[in-house]
Amino acid sequence: MEPHFIELEHGLAEMICGGAPKFSEQETNKAARHFADLVGVMLAAAGEPSVNALAALCLDASGVSRSARIWGSKRRLSLRDSALVNGYAAHWHDFDDDETDITMAHLTVSAMTAAAVAGDSRPGISGAAVLHAYLMGTELAMLIGKLINPSHYVRGWHATATLGTFAACAAAGRLLNLNADGMRNALGIAASLASGIRSNFGSHAKPLQVGEAVAKGVFAAESAAAGLHSTPGSLLGPQGYIAIQGGELTRLQMVVQSFGKPYGFSNAGMIIKAYPCCTASHSAIWGVLELMRAHGIPSSEIDRIVCNIDPGVFGILIYDRPRTPVEAKFSLPYALAVAAVFGGVDISAFAGATLDDPAVRNMMNRVEAVHGNSLPRGPSGISVSSRVALILRDGTRVETYCEAIPGSAANPLSDAALLAKFKACTKELISERRAEEVFAHLLASGECDDFSKFLDKLMLATVPFTQVRPAAFRSSEDA
Repeated sequence: MEPHFIELEHGLAEMICGGAPKFSEQETNKAARHFADLVGVMLAAAGEPSVNALAALCLDASGVSRSARIWGSKRRLSLRDSALVNGYAAHWHDFDDDETDITMAHLTVSAMTAAAVAGDSRPGISGAAVLHAYLMGTELAMLIGKLINPSHYVRGWHATATLGTFAACAAAGRLLNLNADGMRNALGIAASLASGIRSNFGSHAKPLQVGEAVAKGVFAAESAAAGLHSTPGSLLGPQGYIAIQGGELTRLQMVVQSFGKPYGFSNAGMIIKAYPCCTASHSAIWGVLELMRAHGIPSSEIDRIVCNIDPGVFGILIYDRPRTPVEAKFSLPYALAVAAVFGGVDISAFAGATLDDPAVRNMMNRVEAVHGNSLPRGPSGISVSSRVALILRDGTRVETYCEAIPGSAANPLSDAALLAKFKACTKELISERRAEEVFAHLLASGECDDFSKFLDKLMLATVPFTQVRPAAFRSSEDA
């Protein structure tokens, strides 16, 4: 093994453990917004049968020295199992944030879930430490993404699961107090565990491989903390993960030395989703809704919808005529039909009744997707921009172009829009007033001295309000 790769790996591990530049207050506050969003989309899936079925496979860990809770529940599981269930639930609706410039991966579901369960497992860990562990995990995923994408994603790997394993490992390992040697061992172990394929989009296996990525990352960190070793170079060496994924080894030193200078979290394509479906469809959804709004077009007047999308998107939105609500999340004709028929796309759009709606089925038959070869592409090699045209029954044609989709850095969701999303996600659990209080609590997560105690209030507050009236979140409507 050439010492060059060993030195690079050790240097990377040192930066993850605390040697990298400090995070700014702005970055910490932005991280809290992404955490609040993640909790909301996870709670939206709390009643899903598959979430409960997965949780039922896990053994209770109450009283165990290192355990964490399922969010919105009093139940404690091992770190790995809580990471699995929380990660699965948070990705179930495909409503969790996404990063489209470098990783083509949902980063918060892996890095933040791992950080949160690790923070919940030990008293005295501050909220800022948890958020900084999350940010460190996202930075590592972006570093690996720079080296192996776009070929990694294009070849069929599910980057949320593969890169997410490393993100979760770094986040958990930092909070488990791994030193540089331990972190290097953990990353080498994670290199053997990282997996996930895009062919499983549109099935339970997609969120399952995301939950498994969080669990495997946490397990890799726990294993290293227990003294297990990995071979030096298993991440950056000539036979390591980067190399076997076709990564550019000639760029290793430059990319590693750029770690945190600046942090990619604030400069890359992090998107807080406005719609609960694949990000690749979002610019087109916005286009349909914007044209209908701007021109006062009712759905009954739409004869055809023509959408120009990047050729690479056809390999992501793989269901032309979805058979299940889960498949519908990866169907451009379905997403645009729902947008046109109902004037919006929310969680209820991906339910059996909507899928079977005759008006939606009829509109799907009038959606045409064509290759948009001139759409701008970032480092990921796939554009999420689109051009949309509505052709009306009288022959009128109106068009629009969307480059910066809702929730992106160039078109961010406002605080009011993010709160509205949180309320919509939690409406089956808590009242609107309490949702506002819980949301504010989550935004202040970086200020708490003990993250586990911070979660105590969250768990109490998100038990259905008809059953519990915790003093910490009692509002005037509950009086």
